[in-house]
Amino acid sequence: MNGDVMNASVQTVREFWNSSPCQAHLSQAEDRRRYFEEISHKRFGGREWHVPQVAEFHAYRDKDVLEVGCGIATDGLEFARNGARYVGVDLTPHSIELAEERFRLFGVRGEFKVANAEERLPFPDATFDHVYSFGVIHHSPTPEKIVKEIHRVLRPGGTFTVMLYNRTSINYYLEIMFLRKVFRWLLLPRPMPRLIAAITGFDRWKLEAHRDILISKGRVSHEEWVSMNTDGPFCPLARVYDRREAAELFGSFTRVRQEVWEFNVDHWPFVRRLIPRSVERRIGRLFGWHRMIHGYRS
Repeated sequence: MNGDVMNASVQTVREFWNSSPCQAHLSQAEDRRRYFEEISHKRFGGREWHVPQVAEFHAYRDKDVLEVGCGIATDGLEFARNGARYVGVDLTPHSIELAEERFRLFGVRGEFKVANAEERLPFPDATFDHVYSFGVIHHSPTPEKIVKEIHRVLRPGGTFTVMLYNRTSINYYLEIMFLRKVFRWLLLPRPMPRLIAAITGFDRWKLEAHRDILISKGRVSHEEWVSMNTDGPFCPLARVYDRREAAELFGSFTRVRQEVWEFNVDHWPFVRRLIPRSVERRIGRLFGWHRMIHGYRS
């Protein structure tokens, strides 16, 4: 990698996600219980409807489950509610605070730790039956170190489920690498971010930020472009993986299988009106943004 992305450190990644925990923006409710309930409803009832299916929350009753990059524990709560002995670790203290609050409010047991998964996780070898990580390690400067730690803390025969951004997706090739590059110059006139936001439903602040970066930097590296077009214009680091790259990353595991999910029609409102939900989901299974990797430790 090169440019600013090459210099992205764990500290930079920590600062970004600590200031904006994933999913925390999905509700503005003042009542805290309602706040967390609304986030869960929007995650599992919207375009990420597939998460319960791929995570199989129900399958780990009486099992020791570790979530690497638990965030505010939206998925973690479901593991714990279904009887797993759940432990969540995250790089960011703010996310851990919100996760602990969530579990307290709903009377669910779990354990949380602030930890850098690139370093040695605070658990002995062979501690867990299952490790779960959804949309996390592709933001790491050295994801291979995290994979090594996942392997270490799993018991022999233990399983893992990890989501990585999919290179061979509509999101990557059509939206990020083609349409956004073609139309980015439309942002230059001052009124355009507001106009495009009104027409498309995109967040105006994101369009304004992209405009500012375009004016101040002009061209950016490929790696910077990918990062700033995944989790917002200020995201310091994000990677995408095809089948071969993901297989190499998890080469130390056995019986590894991959599948793709999630066609994000939020960015294609006209498509949502034209195609039935069944077709939308089929497209996601062929060219989706979420590359799910499952496997075993031998």
